[in-house]
Amino acid sequence: MIDHALIARDAVNLLDSMSVSSGKPVLLVGDDADRRSVMDAIRDASGATPINLNIELSQALVNATATVVDIAAVIWALVPSSRILLLDRIQLLMLPQLRINALDVLCRVARRRVLCASWPGRLDHSRLRYANPDHPECVDEDASRALVLDMSINESIHR
Repeated sequence: MIDHALIARDAVNLLDSMSVSSGKPVLLVGDDADRRSVMDAIRDASGATPINLNIELSQALVNATATVVDIAAVIWALVPSSRILLLDRIQLLMLPQLRINALDVLCRVARRRVLCASWPGRLDHSRLRYANPDHPECVDEDASRALVLDMSINESIHR
């Protein structure tokens, strides 16, 4: 059984010690219920509020007056008074229609804000994956670009 409070404590300690210059987001990987429980525990320990990125980003895209929207800038502007930015439900970043690389956007945000996001995929042999290879939303990225807390094996990979 996964000790969500222990993982959350480790995550909060990691987030507190991080500087924005690292440019690496902290990604929570694992079962949806485990990610949500850890995100809630991080919220309780840090006072930061998790943001449903799908809702915030879709509203920003609908209200955009420009034909090109800087997704990272939209995310930077969320809860500007909080040192730690908690992002939940980030699946919209995977849409091929946006023509962005989800991990690139998260790394760009992490250069300006301490960022913890709930990764909706899995960690597989040091690769962050989302969707199957034959799916149009498939993402396959090098996990070393982020600090990954993998709850599927109840171990953390810190790079």
